[in-house]
Amino acid sequence: MNTLTLPLRRLDIPGLIQRNPAALPLVGASTAALIWCIKDYRAFLALGPGGVPYNIFGWAAITILVRPFALSEKDATWTGDYPSEGAHQHILDLEDRKGGRAKLAGIAPHRQMTQKAPDSIKEPLNELFNEMVKSHPKLLETKRSLYEKHHDAIFVRSNLLQDPNSSIPETARIARGEIGHIHYDASVHLYFSPADAKILIEKNWAERHRMARTKPFLGRVNMFNVAGTYLMIYGPRDEGELETMKTILENSVKFMTGVEEL
Repeated sequence: MNTLTLPLRRLDIPGLIQRNPAALPLVGASTAALIWCIKDYRAFLALGPGGVPYNIFGWAAITILVRPFALSEKDATWTGDYPSEGAHQHILDLEDRKGGRAKLAGIAPHRQMTQKAPDSIKEPLNELFNEMVKSHPKLLETKRSLYEKHHDAIFVRSNLLQDPNSSIPETARIARGEIGHIHYDASVHLYFSPADAKILIEKNWAERHRMARTKPFLGRVNMFNVAGTYLMIYGPRDEGELETMKTILENSVKFMTGVEEL
């Protein structure tokens, strides 16, 4: 007989509960908590690598240190703290996204679960981002994402970030210069002006990252260098939506560089 099973075989849980009825709620709560942790950890792994270690330690860090400060899934589409005026005209001119919202999951990593982009759109999407950097070498550069750690991202050039007199907004400094990046599913994280963020969310093109708070919560704001207008843009599903993504990207870059004429 496996000696490791002896303590379990000798442990008379029904007898223990019978002798100590007060232990029943504790046993029930512990079992429920264990089941929840197992399910939640599996859901975390299903999102794939991104941001935190892809193991139980990464899951624990998100669960204990991040999730208590995160927006609820419902609040990720709330826009009441963004201004109603000041959006770029090209953002105002966008049509509403067809088909409603995609379903997102996770905090870090943060992933799109439904209405995904086809594989055929992924290369043109990457080319769109690469061309943006190539076209504006004095404003932009490509580096490894500070958020994802597994993907490259577009950044405000380091010299602009280091210059206290440059025209970049405070959001760019909070984000350490990172403007945005593409995920393997072709969804995109980007920063925007508050007014643009409001319109993009209300037209169903985007929703907030769940750490994107504009006001302190439990005394904290801009936690983990995430500013209040960090959005997830749903992956483009066709050529028309890819063109929309171009408009969205251009206006993100305008805001984060402080340069309106690109």
